[in-house]
Amino acid sequence: MSNANMPTKTRELHNHHFDSTIWNDINFRDDDIVISTYPKSGTTWVQQIVAQLIFNGEEGIEVAEMSPWVDLRIPPKPVQLEILESQTHRRLMVYLKK
Repeated sequence: MSNANMPTKTRELHNHHFDSTIWNDINFRDDDIVISTYPKSGTTWVQQIVAQLIFNGEEGIEVAEMSPWVDLRIPPKPVQLEILESQTHRRLMVYLKK
C-alpha cells in the first residue's frame, strides 16, 4: 500500500494521558487496522468485535494486550513500540479521537 492511500496526521497531542507522537514512529503494515473512536463511546466493544472477526470467534482473546491504545502513555512509548513490532498477528491499534 502506498503512503498516498494512508490517512495524514494533522496535529499532535501531548497531555498527562496521551502522546500522539508515537504514531510517527510506527512501522505500518499493509494489513494493520486502526480503530478510531471518541473516548467513552464503545472503544473496547469495537475492539472486541473486530478481534472476533479477525480471529474467527476464538475464545479468551486478551483484547487489551493484542489491540493497544497506542497514544496512551502507559506503557511508555519505547515499550509500546516494541510490543507493536513484535506482534505477528494482524494488528489492531486504537487511536482515540480528542
